[in-house]
Amino acid sequence: MKKKYLSIIASAAVILSSCNMDLTQQGVLDDTEPLTFDYATNMRNNVVYGNLRSMSVGGWVYNTELQLDQFIGMSNNGGRGGNMSNGFLNSSTGAFSSVYGSCYAVISRCNFLLPKCEDLAATLSGAEAQEVKRYIAETKFTRAFAYFYLLDHFCNTNDFKSKAETSLGLQIVTVYNPTGDSSTYPGRSNLKETVEFIQKDLTEAFDGLAEYEKTVTDEQCSAGAYYLSSYAVAALQARMNLAIGDNENAVKKAQYVISNGNYALAEGEDYVNMWYDENVDEIIFAPFVDQKEITDQQAFSTCQGYNYWWADPNQSDYIPTEESIYSLIEFEDADGYINDIRFVAFLGGEAHTINVEGGVSKTYVFQKYPGNPELDTSTAMYDNKPKTFRLSEQYLILAEAGILAGHESVAQDAIDALVHARLIDPDAMGKITLTGSELLTFIRNERSKELMGEGFRLSDLRRWQQGFDRNQPYEINPLVADTRSINDLQVTYANNDHRFVWAIPQSEMNINPQLKGQQNPGY
Repeated sequence: MKKKYLSIIASAAVILSSCNMDLTQQGVLDDTEPLTFDYATNMRNNVVYGNLRSMSVGGWVYNTELQLDQFIGMSNNGGRGGNMSNGFLNSSTGAFSSVYGSCYAVISRCNFLLPKCEDLAATLSGAEAQEVKRYIAETKFTRAFAYFYLLDHFCNTNDFKSKAETSLGLQIVTVYNPTGDSSTYPGRSNLKETVEFIQKDLTEAFDGLAEYEKTVTDEQCSAGAYYLSSYAVAALQARMNLAIGDNENAVKKAQYVISNGNYALAEGEDYVNMWYDENVDEIIFAPFVDQKEITDQQAFSTCQGYNYWWADPNQSDYIPTEESIYSLIEFEDADGYINDIRFVAFLGGEAHTINVEGGVSKTYVFQKYPGNPELDTSTAMYDNKPKTFRLSEQYLILAEAGILAGHESVAQDAIDALVHARLIDPDAMGKITLTGSELLTFIRNERSKELMGEGFRLSDLRRWQQGFDRNQPYEINPLVADTRSINDLQVTYANNDHRFVWAIPQSEMNINPQLKGQQNPGY
């Protein structure tokens, strides 16, 4: 059988590539070469950190955002967003197949590396054995990271609490074995089996890294660490627990991360600068990137999904909806001035000149990813280092999971700390004392603001069962309002819209007989 007829999963086991999703091709795996310590180190750098870096930027982040309610396409964007923003989503949507194949490519490489490292560790002693055990933990985390991305996009995580054994999960692959024999391709497990598999990988990754951390300095547990730590693992565990409704464990894991005194919420100017230079204590884990990698690969721009600035600094393909803009000017100081530093960090603090049909005009555009000057090449691509885990997300998890688990005071304290860190004048607001449903609504509104444009919106709206109608007023600038995409304006999602869960790619359905009858509802 020719290679082109392999399923996405099988072919991904041979080559890792995904142009649409900005995932860097790492090359063909050679399973005949003996794994030495040096080779294991090199493989780990590519399999773990190369992939985690790529999966934290670009289309991996912005595709879910453009799909939903906080951004609206402009009519002159040339269709660069594809079908993600106009609501015409189906099993042949390119973004679905690209990310599906890329995730399984990452998983395949992890499955290749894990048994080799386990065998190698048994032959080593001392520091080298210790390092290889660390590699095993990191690789299990990376496999779990890819599986969770799939879970959070291609499965209905809301079913976990009530229908875990009957709702569809993922195709679970644990062995590197590329083959053209379609009869051996896996079907989808149930949701319970999928979640338990990911949890097992994360538990073993956490235990392995926590054990490693006992033997070294706490460098990898410091803010902005280039390498994984038990705290980064716990951050993903908290994220996943929130998604599946395991609120008690979400609280515990978020509290563990927040308890690390090396991390602190950024405030004021530091928060604005974080999106430029990344040198703040709020970042838990940020894979290393240098200018040479940007020059060679040009794979780290999230800005370009929203604004086509590298070609034209006045070109915005998508602008924040009026509701998104108004949410960032909600807080005022004693003199009536805007008191939310996110207004400055996300919108630049003032209107921006953009091209509209027949001329130029001003409105607010999304500037959360301005580009790190240290990464500029001869043509600025607005590249940033990935911010895979930030402390603010953990405070938001603690707040939301806390109130849902019945820990109202915990939720109050968490959201109070976050909001006051985001105020230009913290003294202008007293302590947050909301309770019950009002507190939950406030927490969700703050999550919507804080994580705007960071790739969480699909998971959030599905979890909250919150639909939307994108055909909303835009009174900020009527001229700009008239140049919004007509197709984008027609997008409406019901509270339980099937598009909150992505379709299994049709190409995979066609080639894999085990997937018959296992497509997600609505596609």
